[in-house]
Amino acid sequence: MMEQPDVRILERFLFHEARLLDEKRWDEWEALFVEDGEYWVPASRNQPDPHTHVSIMYEKSLLRAVRLKRYRHPNAMSLQPEPHSVHCISNVMLDSFDDDSGVCITNARFVMLEYRRNNTNIHGGAVTHTLEPHGESYLIRRKKIELVNCDGELDNIQLYF
Repeated sequence: MMEQPDVRILERFLFHEARLLDEKRWDEWEALFVEDGEYWVPASRNQPDPHTHVSIMYEKSLLRAVRLKRYRHPNAMSLQPEPHSVHCISNVMLDSFDDDSGVCITNARFVMLEYRRNNTNIHGGAVTHTLEPHGESYLIRRKKIELVNCDGELDNIQLYF
């Protein structure tokens, strides 16, 4: 049996992930995922899964690799001028912990400011991470972002939440 982690350890992991996104450290961010890890942004409230419903985003490693390749390319016209972001993570809670596997499910709130072409977009909502233990830290099995306005009109989203 594994010992339940202190929430502060989980907070540090989530804060580190947010920093990697803001600093566009794409390789390091991608390395936080297990091989078949999921990144999911549902298109409606209480959406049960990404497989039988339309999502704003649903990516596993292959689609993330394609998007990250575009992010790195200096001539990606959709990213000119380059967007910038600031992620704020708060209210981190440990929702569940499996004693045998050490898998944690966290829930937090987030606000992300995205700036591009003299426009600032504000995105916010809840983020749920399913984390698997990996050495002294964790890897992301699933990251689910529930936007507060998921069922409303959304601007063109350029960066990861």
